[in-house]
Order: sequence, then C-alpha cells, then structure tokens
Amino acid sequence: MDQYPVEQGTHKVEIFQRESVRLTGVLHVESFDERQVVVETEMGTLALMGEEFHITALDLEKGQMILEGMLFSLEYSSLDRGARRREGSLLQRIFR
Repeated sequence: MDQYPVEQGTHKVEIFQRESVRLTGVLHVESFDERQVVVETEMGTLALMGEEFHITALDLEKGQMILEGMLFSLEYSSLDRGARRREGSLLQRIFR
C-alpha cells in the first residue's frame, strides 16, 4: 500500500476510473463479498456496490484500504459514528 500521511479522525475516498477505490479513516470492515463492501469509517458506515471486488490492501492500524473491481455506487447509511466517539459519552458531554 502506498504510504501517505493521514490525520487521525479524517476520512477520504479516492476513486480511480471506477476500478480502484482508496479509503482512509477506515475503522473496520463490516462485510465483504464480490458485489458489496461495507466498512465503518470515521464519518459513518459506507457501503460500496459493484462487481468483482477484491481488497488489495488493508491496514486498520492506519485506517487505510484499497479496493479493486468495478464500482457502481457508494452510500453512507449511518450518522457520523466517528464524530460521536470523539465527542465522548453523554455524561462526558453534559459535564463539560
């Protein structure tokens, strides 16, 4: 995987010719098959749909993933889970 600096708590999606996707801010892979990949990112749950998907690089310590295959669509399906984590628990937010 190419090394490039990523700030903690950031999320980025780079699409190359709809055949390769580079993601940063990946917290974990929720599900994966050749037609759909679902990942939890710093900005929420992201579903990528397409065909012939395969993960060519994955480094969860750095939050980076490279996915290859034909990309048809991508969709965020939840609120900003990463931001909620950074804000702290309900009690921590109340007693600031």
